[in-house]
Amino acid sequence: MRYEFILAEHVPDVAHAAFPELEESTVELGATGSIMFGDVVDAPHLHGILARFQDLGFTLLELRRLPD
Repeated sequence: MRYEFILAEHVPDVAHAAFPELEESTVELGATGSIMFGDVVDAPHLHGILARFQDLGFTLLELRRLPD
């Protein structure tokens, strides 16, 4: 399953290491937001990604499951 994560903040390069399974979109979301996407194996994996966003202080604006 592929998911898209729309964040209110820009994800700095140093924080990308916390999300090895995700890529950042080349489409910019305003001046400060980020769009990341990638494969999610199962529900625990998804919850782990969400917990990492929260632990690093990122605000998740939207979560979408992408077509396979």
